[in-house]
Amino acid sequence: MTLPSVLVVDPNPATFRRVEEALHDAGFGLLSARDAREAEERADGTELALVISAASLPKGNGYDLARSLRDQHPAASVLLMTGGFEVYNRDRASEAGVSGHINKPFTPERLRSAVEEALGPLPGALDTLPGDSVAELTDEVAPAPEPRRPEPRGPEPARHRPLASDERVATIIPRDYQDLPVVQVDPAVVAPQIERAILEVLPEVVEVVLRRTLATSDALRELVEKAVADAVADRLSEVAERVVRQRLAEIEAQASEEAS
Repeated sequence: MTLPSVLVVDPNPATFRRVEEALHDAGFGLLSARDAREAEERADGTELALVISAASLPKGNGYDLARSLRDQHPAASVLLMTGGFEVYNRDRASEAGVSGHINKPFTPERLRSAVEEALGPLPGALDTLPGDSVAELTDEVAPAPEPRRPEPRGPEPARHRPLASDERVATIIPRDYQDLPVVQVDPAVVAPQIERAILEVLPEVVEVVLRRTLATSDALRELVEKAVADAVADRLSEVAERVVRQRLAEIEAQASEEAS
């Protein structure tokens, strides 16, 4: 008998391994796909119980993929995964027939809970162990040992006192700070270098993050476009007035020169 399958759609192989860890004993076959196009190919002719897909995908997105797969497999549930700067669009998810949502990164326990919310209870570890009840299993567990009383300890070793903030010294305390000396750094020396490094690197990092996210996330692109439109609407009158005043000043100056 062919088992119903769970299709995991994500370009990151680690996501499939995490799903495999969470559902290894749930009685499903597991399939993986790296993008929307491959997911539709893998789903063709397969009995799907569940689709777990990233909302942002190469060659498509999770919302459109959910709608397409639900048309082919109406009994299948769909969970969408989002992470980082992605925004889960509940309206698009509802229109596409998405059953639930989970944030990345997630634990196997959290994923299994989300799957059970969509499909109902799954077979657990206790169901696969021998015995008639959980009580029989717990009877075989040895009693916990008596707690040991703590032995008397000598006085705590002296520790280095971190310097106060008003001493203009940044203190870096090593892990074994009982035996090693405190390292002292003058912030007046390092602060300009740190500030310069941040100002040089931060714009580049922000640009890379935005470019990659805008290229893969329709939801974030919509939010950015709306934010830009709102900003333009808020500042348009001020900018227009400034431009007009500047132009009038130039015309007046030119007229004054010609008159003289």
